[in-house]
Order: sequence, then C-alpha cells, then structure tokens
Amino acid sequence: MKNKLLKSFLVLGVMAITFNSCSDDDTLPVQFDELINSGVPFASEITTNGSTNVNKLDPGSSSFSKEYQLISPAGGTDISKVEVYVSINGQNITAPEALLTTVDASSFTNADGGYPEVTINFEGSAIIAALDINPDGLEGGDKFDYRLAVTNPKGTFSDVSANFDNQSADHTFSSTVVCDSPTLPAGDWVIDMQDSYGDGWQPTTSNGGGPGITVTLSNGTVFEIGLCTPYEAPGYACTSGTSSGTRTITIPAGVSGDWVFNGDFWGEMSYQITGPSGSTVATATPGSAAGPIALNLCNE
Repeated sequence: MKNKLLKSFLVLGVMAITFNSCSDDDTLPVQFDELINSGVPFASEITTNGSTNVNKLDPGSSSFSKEYQLISPAGGTDISKVEVYVSINGQNITAPEALLTTVDASSFTNADGGYPEVTINFEGSAIIAALDINPDGLEGGDKFDYRLAVTNPKGTFSDVSANFDNQSADHTFSSTVVCDSPTLPAGDWVIDMQDSYGDGWQPTTSNGGGPGITVTLSNGTVFEIGLCTPYEAPGYACTSGTSSGTRTITIPAGVSGDWVFNGDFWGEMSYQITGPSGSTVATATPGSAAGPIALNLCNE
C-alpha cells in the first residue's frame, strides 16, 4: 500500500510540474488578451490601379487609384470619412504636410453587403497643388509620402497596429518622382569628351571605327560622336591626337532617340552630356562599360 501511495504522489507531482511549466509566454505566439476589441477603425488596402510614379515633366499625365475596405467593430458603418494627407521627401524642396483629399461616407460602396469600400484617386498635378510647391524644384527619386486618416465616433486614426479580430493595416505609402518623356527636349545638346591618354577616340560606324557615342533619332537621323578635333573619318584614334573636345548636335522637336556608348575598355575616356537647358543630364568616367546612356531628363 505504501508503494501504491508513493507512486500516486509521484504521478501527481509530475503532473503538477508539467502544468506549472506552461507559462503564458509559451502557450500562443499571439497574446489574444491584448487584442481587445478597441473600436478603432482602419482601412485595409485591396488593390492599386496604375503606376504610383509622378512624372515631373507632365504631372497631369500621372494618375493612379487605390481601393480600400473600411473595417470597424460596427461593420464599417460608423466610419464617416477617409482623409489622405501628403508630404514631400525631396532633395531640394520641402513643404509641410497637406490635406490632399477627403472622401465622405456618401461615396463609400458596399456592393457585396460586407464591409464598405472606398476608391481614392491620385493625380500628379493635384498632389503638387496641395503641397503648393514649384515642380521645377523636384528631382528624380524624390518621394511623395501619403497618410490615411479614418474617422468614426471614437476619433480620427492614422496609426494602426494590432486591431480587433487580430487584423492590422498600413495607412502609409509613397510614390516616386520620375521624368518620363515620349520625346527628347528640342535644341542643342553638347557632348564634352576627354581622353586621359591623349590620342582621342573616334565615333563608331557600321564599317568600323572607335568606341564613341551613337545617337539614333526616331526621324532616321544618326549622330556618330567621337573625340577628334576636327572631326575625322572613322578610326580608332585621332591622327592628330587630342585629350579633350566638344561636339554639339541639334535635336528637332517631336522626336525620340536612343543614346548608346560603345564602351571604354582602355580606361581612358570620359564624357559629360548637357541638354538644351544647360544642365548636365549624363556623365561617364574612365572605364565605363558599353551600353545605353541613361539621360536624367529631370535636370531638363
């Protein structure tokens, strides 16, 4: 009998130790008791339509939209409006955050009988106007930052973390300033070229030649550009030898073009390309690889 009682005590002791070893931190990865139904509404993104980039050269052509589902403990029916604020994170331009748009509940949709949904439209010119900035001050890579604010009887909310029903949402996003143009700026383009060895470099042609720059326009015009002063027939070096030179080409209105550098495998050549506005739009240092030249038209 003593052995049976001892075994019983041992079993109960092991069970007690096992139960006590399971702390709250070990039970579940999510502490559901912290996810109390707070009543805080939020917007959950459904989809984005169109590119969010904003074209500095033609802001009015930049437009996109975002669709959101509006969620609250009351099924979203207590949400009265959604506001969108915009700010700029620019290299050379600053502005305070501004209200971009407000969408009232009367514009919400609820086609499937579930939570209401809202579509918010964004347009480049309206974004710039809301911030009251001069688009000439924008640079490629600048960011427009957006913040949603959702209002219900409990208040207006932008910062959203863990919510009721174990859901969360991000009420912020950004778009990038780019410079897209179907045509090249018309006018005189200046190509300054250098050769550290001092023997110059010829343009590339279909029948042989040097590693120069080739510009092919949509109207059929082709410019073959190399470092020789004066310009010489194709060859790998200028017969007179030169360490620097300039070539100017004139591009008419309404044409597009491809700029290609055929590569500096000698590690001697460099260039700077200046657009009609007088701003530098492309550069290359000695040793630059062959390939298309990326023109920074945001400088134009």
